[in-house]
Amino acid sequence: MATIPINPDRAKNNPPYIEPELVYYSSYKNENLPIQLRVATGGAGQSGLMRALADKFIDDRVKETGCKPFAVSWIKSDTAGSFNNLASGASAPSIT
Repeated sequence: MATIPINPDRAKNNPPYIEPELVYYSSYKNENLPIQLRVATGGAGQSGLMRALADKFIDDRVKETGCKPFAVSWIKSDTAGSFNNLASGASAPSIT
């Protein structure tokens, strides 16, 4: 994957943690799954595009690589905020 796995207990106590707007689990629907990818975006999350991309990405990675199911989180932001989240390490990719 394109990011370092996040330890939620450690991340919440160390900057630059940002509480996600939503967390996607695809069909696994298990809130205990680890967040492996944090994506910063605005309109893509609000329009539902982020959910569609996250669900497909999770399903594809599990099927193609045999990895354990995981979660993807959406960090709601505008374009400038997304770039700041990238620079600080709060998110891995950004969709602007």
